[in-house]
Amino acid sequence: MAESALSDGEESNAGEAATDGSDAETVTLTVGGDEASLSIPADADEAEAAAIASAVGAHLHDRQVAAAAAAADDDEPDRADAWKLAGRMKSMGRSRWPKDVREGEEWKASARSFY
Repeated sequence: MAESALSDGEESNAGEAATDGSDAETVTLTVGGDEASLSIPADADEAEAAAIASAVGAHLHDRQVAAAAAAADDDEPDRADAWKLAGRMKSMGRSRWPKDVREGEEWKASARSFY
């Protein structure tokens, strides 16, 4: 039923009627290992059911992509606080400021300012 509207990495398994007493059909979507069950209204035709399943599958896929992007952004090292760096540079008596200093390397940057 809704299987034709799913993109790569998504699966759909049409299930039994919903257990809440309605005539809705339950469809299980599998996106990247995560499963989501959704109820398709009984009066929905095949195209409407495919559109619902496709929209939910696309939403789940977008959430996974966003989570992966957020995890990748966390791998970047933090930059040094400008005020902490200013104190270290002043203690070394130099005014030549480095452009990019990673957190934890403030003293190295201030020592390099002598060269």
